[in-house]
Order: sequence, then structure tokens, then C-alpha cells
Amino acid sequence: MAERRLGLRARVIIAFSIGALLLSALLSVVTYSVTRANLIEASEKDALSNAGTNALSINGELSDSTDISELVPLMTSVITPTNTLQGMLFDNRGYYVDTFRFTDQDLNDNLRETLLASKSASMTYDIGDQPHHVIGLPLPGAQANAYYIQAAPLQNVEQALNSLLPTLASASAITTVLGMAFGVYVTKRLLTPIDEISHAARLIASGDLATRLTSRGDPDLDQLIQSFNGMATSLQERIERDSRFASDVSHELRSPLMALTGSVAVLEGRRDDMPERAQVALDLLSTNIGRFKVLVEDLLEISRFDVGAVQLDTEEVALGEFIRQAIGAAVARERNVPIIHNNGTDELFVELDKRRIAQVIRNLSENADKYAGGVTQIRLHHDGDDVRIEIEDEGPGVPVEERELIFERFARGIEGGRRGSGTGVGLGLSLVTEHLRLQGGTISVTNRVDGLTGSRFVISLPKIVVE
Repeated sequence: MAERRLGLRARVIIAFSIGALLLSALLSVVTYSVTRANLIEASEKDALSNAGTNALSINGELSDSTDISELVPLMTSVITPTNTLQGMLFDNRGYYVDTFRFTDQDLNDNLRETLLASKSASMTYDIGDQPHHVIGLPLPGAQANAYYIQAAPLQNVEQALNSLLPTLASASAITTVLGMAFGVYVTKRLLTPIDEISHAARLIASGDLATRLTSRGDPDLDQLIQSFNGMATSLQERIERDSRFASDVSHELRSPLMALTGSVAVLEGRRDDMPERAQVALDLLSTNIGRFKVLVEDLLEISRFDVGAVQLDTEEVALGEFIRQAIGAAVARERNVPIIHNNGTDELFVELDKRRIAQVIRNLSENADKYAGGVTQIRLHHDGDDVRIEIEDEGPGVPVEERELIFERFARGIEGGRRGSGTGVGLGLSLVTEHLRLQGGTISVTNRVDGLTGSRFVISLPKIVVE
């Protein structure tokens, strides 16, 4: 089975949606990265400024006589942000304000080595599973080598970034939805001309050959519109020429046909005086003239539809009685075709063109006589104002691949195409379609509902029930 592809409209909308999603995702990543870098940079600057101020203050309190026991009180006397850790290297020994959270094990080796080289140091790493920006500054006021260490937590930065993520995700979702909506708007604007062309093509295909497209003032579209209108005009002119030709030929054939029919009738009157071979030839001639007569009559009827010289002549009738008379006139007298009523169709009154619908019943009956052993039963249904007529036979059935083909002109299908299977020329079912189309109805062929071999021709006539 062939893979079913998405339509152009769906592909354009999906493309806009994916584009909006990728763009919003890219903007979210860039926004997150820039915001994170700015927050960390600002936090590090604040931490460095606070550490420098505290280092100057502590350095002013140090002297050659400063006791080790005074180091921690000196650090606690300065002002630091909440949760900031403090420590001091004094004579290469560590002294810390909060010994539970900040110890020698939390001091990075590279940071220690840099400080011992009498240089300032700044690093960011985790202390107790939390990111901290650690700053070390030398204290020249002490007798021994002394260095002030301050670890500023970056937890607030992480919390701010985490709170930013839902906002960015929501913005991405909104952007994607807006992109989809914009895609719908763009496709509607772009594909409207295509929809109009498609609608015009369907009208032409249904028989409205006068359909044309109007200019939209767009140079690119106008070129397509002109090509389409030119094609439609050429098609209309060709069909009208063919219709006139068929009509003219059919009319011209009627006179010689009548002469031939009269001559054959004279010969039939003297049949007994003819030798056997002449009688066989006369039978063959009569059969072919009869077939020729049917062909001319059907061609005349088809040509009337093509040139629009037909109109409905509706009248109110009792559906059940009308179908009974129509099928009775179409089949042999010795046969009785049962009519099955459903939903009270036996008492239903409808408004239709009696001559045309009777012709439909007759053509279907003749078709069943030729290829399916005749009509076996008729079912009548109605749903609201709509009526459905089902004509069944017990023939070989119609192959699925031919169920639309048999309603085309000069199409006879496999059974009808066999030599000697009938005298039809392939216009009977085409005329059925034309008669029903004029009434606003349709016809289709399916299998029988009871599962038996045969065909079921379904005639649908909408809005014909009389209140």
C-alpha cells in the first residue's frame, strides 16, 4: 500500500511550527546563557568587592603582636552577605569561622598555592555540593604570611536561573503556537487561489463548462489564471463542437434509418417467399437495424444533455405504484419482480420526472436482462426527504475496478464486451447517470446485501418526498 503523504497545507503549517519551535529554543538557550553569565559575573564582582573591603578592615587590625586566638573574632567583626564562608591562612595554617561547613579540605589546592605565592586568587567550585565563588587576598599587616579567604555562595544565582527556565519554556510554547497560527494564516492566504482553481476544476468536471476564474491583480497568479481560463475555453469549445457533431449526425441518420426500417418491414411481410439463406440474412439485417435505431436514439438523447436542451417535468406520484408500473413495463409479462418496501415507502408520495425515472428503471432492467438474467427484486427506502431505490439481480456481479467505468459513455465492461452477450452500445447506463443528475440524484453499484452472487444498483434521489 502506498504511503500516504501529508497535504501541502499541513506541511506548510508543520514547517512554520517547527521553525518557530527551533527559533524559540535557540533564543531560550541564548537568553539562559547570557543571563547566567551576567548573574555570575555580577555575583563575582560583588563578592570581590566585599572581600576586598573586609580584607582591608582585617589587615588594619593585624600587627606583629596579633594573637592567633584573635583571628576568628576579627573575621566575625566584618560584614558579609548571608551564608558567606570565611577563613584565613596564618603562617600556612587555616582558621575558619564555620568549621562545620568550611575546613582545610574545602580549600582548593591551586587556590592555596596561588595565595602562598603572595598573590590574590579567585576560583569557583563546589563546597558542600553548593557552588561558591572563593576569593583569597594577602594581608600584609601580619608578621607571618596571612591571607584572607571568603567563599560567596552562588545558590541565589542558581535559584534565579531555575526560576527562569519555566518562563523560557512557556515563551517557547507560546512562540510555537503563534508560529503555527501564523502558518495557518499564511497557508490560507497562499492556498486560497489554489482552492479556487480546484473548485473551478470540479465545477467544470461536473459539467459547468462556463466556469472561469477572475483576475486577482497578482502577475504570477494572473498568468496561471489566464492559462486555466484558456484551457477551459478550449475544452468548452471542443465539447460543444463534438456535441453539435453528434446531434447533427444523429439527426441526419434518422431519415435513412426510417427508410431502412420501412424496407425491412416490407421484406418481413414477404418472409415466407424467401429462401432459407435470405431469411437468415433478413434476420441479421433486422437485428442490426434495431441496434442501429437504439444507438441513434441514445445519441440524440445524449446530445440533448450536452447542449443543455433538457429540462425537468416533475409531478407528484405515489412511489410504490410508480415503481410497480415502471418495472412492469420494462420486463416480460410472465415475470413478476417483487418490490420490498421499507419505512412506509408503499404509501409515500414523491415529486419527480416520471418519464426520466421510468427510463432509468427501464435501462437498468434491460441491462440486467442482457448480462445478469434479469432483475430479481427491488427495495425502496426513504430517509426524511431522500429516497433510495435498490435494484438487484443474480448475475455474475460487477468487478470493483469496473463499478465506475460502466457508467461512462460506450463502456460495456467485461460482460458487455463479449461477443454476442447483448445488443447494447454502452450508452444505456450513461443515460441513466444523466437522467439522475438532472433530477439531482446519483447511482452506484455494489454487492448484494444478502451475500448472494449478483449486483445491487443503488439510485439515490434527494429531497423528492412530498410533505
